[in-house]
Amino acid sequence: MAFKFTHRNPDMQIDKARTALVVTDLQNEFLQPATGTYYEMIEETLRARNVVGNLELLLKTAQELGYYIIHSPHYYYPSDAQWSVPPGAIADYLRSIGFCGRKDPWNEAFEWDLKDFKGQRADFYEPFKKYLMDGHTCNCSPHKHMGTAANDVVKQLHMRNVKKLIMAGPAGNICLESHMRDLIEAGFEIAMVRDAAGAISSEEGDGYAGQMNIWRYLANALWTTEETLAKMKAAATA
Repeated sequence: MAFKFTHRNPDMQIDKARTALVVTDLQNEFLQPATGTYYEMIEETLRARNVVGNLELLLKTAQELGYYIIHSPHYYYPSDAQWSVPPGAIADYLRSIGFCGRKDPWNEAFEWDLKDFKGQRADFYEPFKKYLMDGHTCNCSPHKHMGTAANDVVKQLHMRNVKKLIMAGPAGNICLESHMRDLIEAGFEIAMVRDAAGAISSEEGDGYAGQMNIWRYLANALWTTEETLAKMKAAATA
């Protein structure tokens, strides 16, 4: 009989002062219905699990209870087109569809209203701006491929003395999982929210099922949104 992994570690306990909600890619590219964007690749999984609604519940609860919120967005600038290292399949495809493009950051810095950025594919998803732009959420520098190597997520967490993370985001088996792996290596305890993440599938199989298997092995906990909210509320009143 084939071996099946059934081990369960003790459930992760959260401490409000040392816990952050870490979210990735809360941008139009991923969440705004459109063709020819990343959304098109994950639409089915987003709809099947009410991912957008669940992400909002997590953001709203974290904001109301005063949890740290760390957002890692995804941008590319014109100068990134100079990269000559051959990309992997998903990066090559995304490059071909103009994924998350922005102007040069210094040009944008001097156009104070960012008029050419508002509403574009790389802009924050409009319904979430009240959480992401509230002055409390930390919107980190962009990740350029998939993980935290090129941005300040780890630095921001360490400087807040955060030890435990609740993680969610639409690109579940690409950016979110890469962030999870990097943050595990950096020494954080992590709970993944299973119905607040989408996934791309390919001819090789179901991407969502694949990521659930990986998260089951690597994360400290795998919770539903309902379970996560209950734990956040309990920790906030402890």
